[in-house]
Amino acid sequence: MAPVRRLQGDPVPLYEEGSESFTLEVIHGGFFVGSGCNRAYLDGTKVFYDDCDCDSWSALWLEDVIEDLGYEAAGRIDVYWLLPGMQINEDGLRLIESDRDALSMVSKVKEGHKYLMMYLDHEPARKENVCDDKVVDVQGTERNIAVQGALRRSNREVAHEEDGDSGTDSDYVPDIIDSDNDIEDGDDDIYQKYADHEPMHDKLVIPEGENSEDDFFEPADSDEETVMFNFKSFVAEDMNDPKFHNGQIFQSVDQLRKAIREHSCKHRNNIKFPKNDKIRLLAKCEEGCPWELYASKDTSRSKSIMVKRHTSKHTCESKWQVRAFSARYIGNHYVEEIRANEKMTLKGLGQLVQKDWKMTPKRGKLGRARKFAFEIIYGDEVAQYNQLWDFGQELRRSNPGSTFFLLLDDAGHFKRCYLSFDACKRGFLAGCRPIIFLDGCHLKTKFGGILLTAIGMDPNDCIFPVAFAIVEVENTSSWKWFLTALKQDLGIVNTAPWTIMSDKQKGLIKAVTELFPEAGHRFCVRHLWQNFNKNFKGEVLKNQLWKCARSSTVAKWQENMDAMLVLSKTAHDWLEELPPATWVKAFQSEFPKCDVLLNNNCEVFNKYILEARELPILAMILKIKCQITTRIYNKQLEAESMTGTICSKIRKKLEKHVEWSNICEAKPSGNGIFEIMERGTPYIVDIQKQSCSCRRWDLSGIPCWHALSALRHDKISPESYVHDCYSIERYCKAYEHIIWPCRDVREWDKVDAMAIKAPKIVKKVGRPQKNRRQQPEEKEGKNGYKKMSKHGTTIHCSYCGHPGHNKSGCIDYKLGLVPQKNSQKKVRAEPDVSDSDLEDVALVTTEHHLHTMAFVQQGRETYEPEVLTALIDEKASSQREQAQFTPLPDSAFIQQNVLSQMPVQPSTITKEGNLLRKRQVLAAAKLKAAAERREVADQDKFDAVMAKLEQEELQRADAIEKKKSEALARKIANEEKKKAKREAKQLAAEEKKLALAEKKKKAQEEKVALAEKKKLSQEARKKEAEAAKVALAEKKRVAQEGRKREAEKMQLQEEARHKAWEEHLQKVEKEKTTIYER
Repeated sequence: MAPVRRLQGDPVPLYEEGSESFTLEVIHGGFFVGSGCNRAYLDGTKVFYDDCDCDSWSALWLEDVIEDLGYEAAGRIDVYWLLPGMQINEDGLRLIESDRDALSMVSKVKEGHKYLMMYLDHEPARKENVCDDKVVDVQGTERNIAVQGALRRSNREVAHEEDGDSGTDSDYVPDIIDSDNDIEDGDDDIYQKYADHEPMHDKLVIPEGENSEDDFFEPADSDEETVMFNFKSFVAEDMNDPKFHNGQIFQSVDQLRKAIREHSCKHRNNIKFPKNDKIRLLAKCEEGCPWELYASKDTSRSKSIMVKRHTSKHTCESKWQVRAFSARYIGNHYVEEIRANEKMTLKGLGQLVQKDWKMTPKRGKLGRARKFAFEIIYGDEVAQYNQLWDFGQELRRSNPGSTFFLLLDDAGHFKRCYLSFDACKRGFLAGCRPIIFLDGCHLKTKFGGILLTAIGMDPNDCIFPVAFAIVEVENTSSWKWFLTALKQDLGIVNTAPWTIMSDKQKGLIKAVTELFPEAGHRFCVRHLWQNFNKNFKGEVLKNQLWKCARSSTVAKWQENMDAMLVLSKTAHDWLEELPPATWVKAFQSEFPKCDVLLNNNCEVFNKYILEARELPILAMILKIKCQITTRIYNKQLEAESMTGTICSKIRKKLEKHVEWSNICEAKPSGNGIFEIMERGTPYIVDIQKQSCSCRRWDLSGIPCWHALSALRHDKISPESYVHDCYSIERYCKAYEHIIWPCRDVREWDKVDAMAIKAPKIVKKVGRPQKNRRQQPEEKEGKNGYKKMSKHGTTIHCSYCGHPGHNKSGCIDYKLGLVPQKNSQKKVRAEPDVSDSDLEDVALVTTEHHLHTMAFVQQGRETYEPEVLTALIDEKASSQREQAQFTPLPDSAFIQQNVLSQMPVQPSTITKEGNLLRKRQVLAAAKLKAAAERREVADQDKFDAVMAKLEQEELQRADAIEKKKSEALARKIANEEKKKAKREAKQLAAEEKKLALAEKKKKAQEEKVALAEKKKLSQEARKKEAEAAKVALAEKKRVAQEGRKREAEKMQLQEEARHKAWEEHLQKVEKEKTTIYER
């Protein structure tokens, strides 16, 4: 079991009798002083580790404990443990060098001691802690002082600092133990804290019994003259190829460490530092190599770090992995290359490193190196959140009128941010049409978030950024917060002249309905088609959907909807449920002079800032600001190159309409009214009203080909009838304001406000996704053609014909039922609803109101020379006039089109420009006189006509009401029919389910009977086998007994033969004896 570090406030554990667990108290961070009975440990910090297990306790656990405290165990720290019941000054410390010492600790625990103490010695190379030094005064007075603890290492706190590259590099070499713990740039505060700033000018400390390396450089004693020293200093240019020699001067130990690290990387040698503090440094190569360097502070001469001893020869072999070649070193070395090519891949960086250094770092180290480089370029990602207050103050100072809001949660974490530049707001109100495009895109940092954007359309039909906000998630609350800030920022009170174009984002529809109740709300038809394509696929339905959306008149829309009804009734019903004013040109307002059906403006802007969305928050805002600033400047240059009165893209559209007008025939009717015939279809054009019955001119403000045919008949220039919102003058007004640059971050005014914490990171499963998820129709195959996908299709069974399964999963097929195939397959389609059901959240916007204050010194009469006065006046005249903050004006487009009438354009065929006006006045006078004469007679006729119109209106209303009631009745009947069919289907399914259950039950019973029969058969065969076995055993026993009797019989016969043979031999022997006796 691993030791558990006790946190502050945790209770002390109680161990049971016989338990083999114990608590280890570790005292670290201090130093030993004195010896014998005066030995002590000073400035130590206590840490407790509970639940240490005797069975697994070893020296490896001690190394884990040391690393958990932030130290490196190898060659740097000695570990002592204190015998229970003894003190430090009683010789109770025992050095832990191997597992044998760790087992000694375990033996004490088994004896009953459950609490042990351990000390860390951060100065293992020094064993003597007290020395008597002889201090020699300049005047010759001698005195002895005892210096205790003077040999304490001054940079042990520096060694405790964590380096982001020290514990994670895959090419770690244990011999190099302090290359990643050197004092880096920016650690001057640590150096100032621990450095000795009191050099001895009048005393020299000479330790007794120890030879100093400084003796070699001590000058000879002289009473007559002062010896001058001229040592060579190490400069920054020498860091490219550092070379060392005796007497070389370094400004600090940190500079020397960097030079040695550079030397280690250049020659690919592992160099370690046995001595490493603020006033001395000893560097050695690996064992067996003579390379060595010793430097210390020269207090009597140069007051700097001087190389006292150096051996420059290397006899060791160059390595392929060097500890000093860390990720931070690589990042610092290649920061400019990465700055020039931010898209540099890890493979490209690895090839560059291998070419320059002949080493191949692991991919993980290259990733960390690139991360360190980005931190140098853009700053710390977390610290940038706390700089937002200062940025807001700097933005208001440099660009008065710009808006910057912040919203924090109760704990001070960043939640939302709103930003809008004054130049963008003024340009939008002065030169753009009253239509706002809204969209949101994801940020690609570890903190995530959504970037909400509000984009306008400039006179050249290009994007015009207005405002953007950073929110935590896209819902109704965030959209309300953003639109509220945008509405107040632009000074919108009357929302009727405005139009909103968006996708069906989460919560956006509800927010627009509440905050822009009278504004027109349009949906992007492309996103509408994506929802449509989920249920109704095919190129034919797609083309018909776009025909319906492009219909500019109600009659044309009805015609296209009827064609959709012929193709698919369910698709027609799906479109009927959508409000036509949100996606059909025929029902959209003519006021904004914009007939776009797509939300491409936001998509273009999101692509425009794609690289910025991967940066930290402040770097992203500054990059977007720089991109918008550059865009405004380029648009100003583009305006200077434009010719004529209208913008370039509008002129191209007009030229295209001129080509299409060749198939039109104009028939004048007088007073600027024409009948235009296009392939047998008549259209009415009114030049004075700038209107056409096709409504394309009314919607866009650009004359359609029917209007151009009429203008061609009267020899009128087409550009003179293009709406003023497309003029170059409006284009220049939109881009006449500039965004002023901000000062350097170090010069920003510091704001005394609440510290901003970074948002809480919500870790998601898997690798973070950076590329947008493509739709199935966007994917391309191997040959570059669009790849057809079966995503969203519904499979149908080839046996029964029902959807949702195939033949292998068909219940009818499994039960053997006769299939009843449907003659028609109906697909239920419902419109996609993407509005958010989230509850409204109280919006609390925190704005840090800061105003730039100018300190003006009170004037007083003083004498000034004329030359000085002239110089002051010349300097004042050469200063650029600063932009003065004034309130935002109202929209110029709305003021011109609502508060004033459009002037009547004179015809070029008249001899005088006002001839048409005279004819109109004369005709009006005649009509007035005739009306006065026929006033009484026409009144009855007028009343009859009005009554007829009212009757027709009532009939039309009755017809519409009847149609609605019939549609409702059909809908109810269809629902009842669907309900009955669904119930019948459910009953059939239940019957099938019961039949299947009955069949399963019967099959189960048959299976049980078969199993019982099989069991009986097995038992019978088992009995027969046992009987046969018994019979076989009996037979074997009888046969064995028979063989036994035969064997006994043969034995008896053998014995009889043997006996007869013996008798025969005895008889023969007897006969022989008888013969010999004779």
